[in-house]
Amino acid sequence: MDRTLLMFGALTVTAYALLSWLRPAKAAHGLDIAVDMFLQALPWIVVSMFMAGLLAQLFQPAFIARLLGRDSGIAGIVLAALMGLCGTGSKWAVYPLAAGLLAVGASPGSVFSFVTTWQLVSLPRLPAEVPFYGPRFTLVRALVSVVIAILGGILVELLETRTGR
Repeated sequence: MDRTLLMFGALTVTAYALLSWLRPAKAAHGLDIAVDMFLQALPWIVVSMFMAGLLAQLFQPAFIARLLGRDSGIAGIVLAALMGLCGTGSKWAVYPLAAGLLAVGASPGSVFSFVTTWQLVSLPRLPAEVPFYGPRFTLVRALVSVVIAILGGILVELLETRTGR
């Protein structure tokens, strides 16, 4: 099992135990919120894991590596950002998909760009923003978010290359 997961698990259990001792009602309320979030995210996580497994079988690693791998350069990062724009559903759904892309040869910068645009923009969710922010602000926010995702993807690639990974 992953040491980081064990560390965060132990820290969480310790914090809940301490809070239960000091403020039992707050600990119970926090646990209720955590269970609600878990139940809301669980179907998305399960579906996206199966989708990631399916994608790994449908697309040959060489194909993904050619489109989104290190040799694809900035074009792969931009393509990944555009793919992320199509994201819908829970924010939890993107993580297994991104892990699947990494597993079949996508570069870290491309995956960063994909996840970032999925989280920040997601074209299907933009119409919901317009009534609150107006069309101009919504468009500017979306464009800036895409640029940030692409620049972040480039930065991740540079850092990964310098650290020798």
